[in-house]
Amino acid sequence: MQFKRIATAAALLCTIGAASAASWDLGSYTVDYDHTTDFEYLSGAFNADGGATGFSWTVPNTAQVYSDGDTVVTPVPLPSFTVTANTGWALSNIQAFIGNLVYFEKGDGATTGILIYADVSIDDGPVMSLSSGIDWEETFSSGTFRTGSFGQTFGPVVGGFTSIAVTNAYMDLSASGGEFSGITAQPQNKLEVSLVAMPVPEPETYAMMLAGLGALGWMARRRRTQG
Repeated sequence: MQFKRIATAAALLCTIGAASAASWDLGSYTVDYDHTTDFEYLSGAFNADGGATGFSWTVPNTAQVYSDGDTVVTPVPLPSFTVTANTGWALSNIQAFIGNLVYFEKGDGATTGILIYADVSIDDGPVMSLSSGIDWEETFSSGTFRTGSFGQTFGPVVGGFTSIAVTNAYMDLSASGGEFSGITAQPQNKLEVSLVAMPVPEPETYAMMLAGLGALGWMARRRRTQG
């Protein structure tokens, strides 16, 4: 699948909104979001085959926690955002990915973890408060030292929608026990939202389709009558 990257710098400079909000029209939909967190402005967007599309932020290096054995929890605010379908487009199958944040643990009993929280409303419906841990994968282990990364895809929310709003989102990074432990973000880490955007047929298209079906039905009846 070939990704078509969208140039970001000029577009973002042209779409900055009020002091606490920015807006980016991505053709099939518009993203309005809070740029005052450490995630700041959107870092990129993409279109792909089959109507797949999405946008992303770079995870800031302030997303980190370190412990010498005591329990330490660092809350990291995530950007609030709203995705709204532009006229003539239908949206569906939205999902979000965050990762891959590196963790390290040294000594017996050293642990790390990430919990993520968010309030979600679809088409101005009731707000759903969601929470989940983030999966991890160990990539290296030697003695009592371990390292790996946290990363997970949430969703997709299957089905069509006109708008979806995510607010009060944040993640808790925790480290405790052992000699030392921690979690740190790298420049390639990202928070990415992806969805499917498909054009809605114009009324004229429906009319032509119905006319075609009517013509086929008339021809079928005529053949039966002549037979």
